[in-house]
Amino acid sequence: MERKNKIGISFDSSYFSQIFIHTSGAYLSKPISKNNNKYLVNLRTIPPDERFGQLVLNLENAASESEREKILNELKAITEIDKTVEAIPLTFKDNVETLKGYIVFEPMTAVEHNDLALLDFISYDFDVFNDYLLFFINFFDYFIDKLDNNDIKHIELDTLYPVSEVVEIAKKYYDKEKGNLIYYQSLFKKCINFVYKIDNPFDMKYLTHKQIFFLYNQLYQDTFAGFKQDFHSTDLLDYQYNDFPMRKEEIRLEDIFTLISAIEKIDPTGRKLNSLQQFETTNLFTSFYITLFNVVAVNKMNIKICGNCGRYFITHKETVTYCDRIIENKLTCKDIGNKEYQKRKLENDTTYEKYRKIGSRKKLRATRNPKINIYQKDLEQYRKIGKQMYKDVCSGKITNEEFAKWVDEQDK
Repeated sequence: MERKNKIGISFDSSYFSQIFIHTSGAYLSKPISKNNNKYLVNLRTIPPDERFGQLVLNLENAASESEREKILNELKAITEIDKTVEAIPLTFKDNVETLKGYIVFEPMTAVEHNDLALLDFISYDFDVFNDYLLFFINFFDYFIDKLDNNDIKHIELDTLYPVSEVVEIAKKYYDKEKGNLIYYQSLFKKCINFVYKIDNPFDMKYLTHKQIFFLYNQLYQDTFAGFKQDFHSTDLLDYQYNDFPMRKEEIRLEDIFTLISAIEKIDPTGRKLNSLQQFETTNLFTSFYITLFNVVAVNKMNIKICGNCGRYFITHKETVTYCDRIIENKLTCKDIGNKEYQKRKLENDTTYEKYRKIGSRKKLRATRNPKINIYQKDLEQYRKIGKQMYKDVCSGKITNEEFAKWVDEQDK
């Protein structure tokens, strides 16, 4: 593969949508042909049919186009095992080393909404080799400049490689790159934890995410300095609608009244008109910074850590605790979390009932003695601490025993 590493990225804040174009690997469980026959011709493993190897050699030495077409048809007949098999991205639920199929590297165009590549990157645990393998395959851009000449020449686009072969190449660079990846990951984690109040000791409830991001960059000016200029913009100074009903090349002057009606219908407030920000870079981490720069400007979205899998995810609700990633079978963290929540809630009923009774007594005492401020303050503190502790029990941050002990201490 040539050491060309061009990453394209654009962000549309009105739809909270990002287009991410980069070199990535996808998984196929069985060898199949691609429409342009690239998978077919470049297949690196020989299927059970003994004619395959000889046919590939004949194809390379074909004297005419008609002969080439004939050989391709024969190859197609023995390699198209299952037309329903598709190349799919690997996710956290996949144990890469146990997979028996193939990896194909190619330029990928992903349309991302809540499943941002940045959040996958900061969610990897690089002390776990499988997470490193997922990064190696899904973000191959990073390794294009890291692989030695033999390995980079060995890997070609649109070519099927057995998973085991890709794993062996990835292993060669694990010890060398692990520390670097953890370092770059920490840059983004620290900033995101600060902006989204995951690990921020300061009261910033009146600041927007964008303002807190600005503040962070003033406090830690060198953090992203290397990423801020490592790109170029391909923007057009033009406004557009993502869902406009007429194609630009078909519009004529006589269509003006139709255009006016269409605009009034799809955008009565004038807020959907946007100019798409488009960037190109050769630095994967610059692309992540561009994502972060755009995401913090959308104040209604929140980044959180899932209470089940411990990975970062994005949501528009502050009260959401679990992500939508599939963990096992078809169950998501949210499915599993809700089951655990209900289980804990049932287990906590006795303690919670006692907590409410104590609260009722404190409220009654404060109501009967309005001039004694200490009773009102005691009630307010009890409610504030108790509400948070009960929430922590339900999310698994503290045990029911810890909550019960605190409730017993308030029974006085």
